[in-house]
Amino acid sequence: MAMVALKPTPYQCIWCLKDPSSVTFRSRSHVLPQCVGNINKQVLPKGVVCDECNNYFAGELEDRLIKEPILSTLAAILGLRDKDSQFAYEHSRSGVHRTAHITAKVSANRITVTTQYEIEGQPNKPSEVKTVPRSKRYGRTGLAFLSRAVHKIAFESVAHNLLVGTGLKPQSKEIGDIDLFDPRFNVIRDWVRYGEPQHSVRPALRILKLDEVKRQEQLWQWGGQLRVSQNCAYYELNLFHDWYVMSLTSPASEVKGGLLNWLEKRKPNHQVLMLGDKLQLMD
Repeated sequence: MAMVALKPTPYQCIWCLKDPSSVTFRSRSHVLPQCVGNINKQVLPKGVVCDECNNYFAGELEDRLIKEPILSTLAAILGLRDKDSQFAYEHSRSGVHRTAHITAKVSANRITVTTQYEIEGQPNKPSEVKTVPRSKRYGRTGLAFLSRAVHKIAFESVAHNLLVGTGLKPQSKEIGDIDLFDPRFNVIRDWVRYGEPQHSVRPALRILKLDEVKRQEQLWQWGGQLRVSQNCAYYELNLFHDWYVMSLTSPASEVKGGLLNWLEKRKPNHQVLMLGDKLQLMD
């Protein structure tokens, strides 16, 4: 399906709002870090994110994200931590396939992830089972950086849909009228780029769709969906079957209430965490 841009490249940074009179636009911006295989899948063209903001994200946010227990475990299983790998699933030419069963336990701001995966089709080992345990305890700073990282991906995903295109007609109509420079998005700009307001972590929902057996081609799924409800824009982000839900327009004082409203309407059939100043398991 053809990629159709809905809007021209702005040559104004969607984060700091500066233009070529005060910043440079020499580099492209990877919506998800290149080191997990995002080479040509979702990359913003020059003229969308300035070099200063792009360098800041690469140095401050992306490294925090790829060290997340779930994402880093999936990256290891899929062999994504390689800048030469392509950001699209291809059936293994060697006939080697993997099936993963992932569980997560949350207690006292700690998340423990255990992954058992089976490798099938190796030349000298018809079947091999491996277990990968990972654990991480979060402080407020770690939760803040994780929140900022996933909000960065969500907003840049919207920008990619508008400025590069997805070829998905239902999404195109829904987001076609969105102005990336709308002041309503300033709450996201302030949070992602500058960590403001500093008094609390901007909440996001984390939906752990992990208690299922997944084949390798399913784990490769990545992307997102923009939803608009009562003049509020929500983004549902899928990072290799690790889901986040964020409000892109709510002021800090209204984010949690909006996410609880989203949760009540959507009623996901999976374990849900509220990621804010602490990890809170939602009943």
